[in-house]
Amino acid sequence: MSVGSLLVFRPSFAQRAMAVLLFAGSWMVGVRAMAQILAHLPALRVGLAVAEMNGDATWSFYVAMVASVAALLAGGMLLLGTLLGVLLVEGSHVLVDELGIAVEHMALPPFLARRFGAGRLSWKRISRITRRGFFFVLEGGGEAAQVLEPKDPTLRFLMVDELERLVLLVIERSPNLRHD
Repeated sequence: MSVGSLLVFRPSFAQRAMAVLLFAGSWMVGVRAMAQILAHLPALRVGLAVAEMNGDATWSFYVAMVASVAALLAGGMLLLGTLLGVLLVEGSHVLVDELGIAVEHMALPPFLARRFGAGRLSWKRISRITRRGFFFVLEGGGEAAQVLEPKDPTLRFLMVDELERLVLLVIERSPNLRHD
């Protein structure tokens, strides 16, 4: 590979289509379930008022209302998580050249992209390749750091087509790769 050539790894069409289908399905089911929970909240409030007027115990109504609100919040967070997942799959590129490797998350704003693992590492700076949770992780810090150099980024990506080829390239070209 010459200095001018660049390899681009990104999720295949099938991987991207599966992520979009999972996203669309979870949103259809999630929004419908959240709408049903919201539709039942007025009935809980009426039941609470009737129980208070009759002097009955009201704790079960309070527990049901708190559980409903907690379910709405948890469902909303899960739906935002699926949105983030599809953005990470759809907008991720792993670029490989003679000098190093770069991960770009084009669908996210720059500050979020850096937080979720965008950045660049030279081959000498890669110290470890692992899998954490859903992410494949390339850690920096392979070469003794200079005082003036900023801290190496940790590169993360969810999936790419030809992952085996990418891993073999990292193993071949990273002289400071540690095997734990």
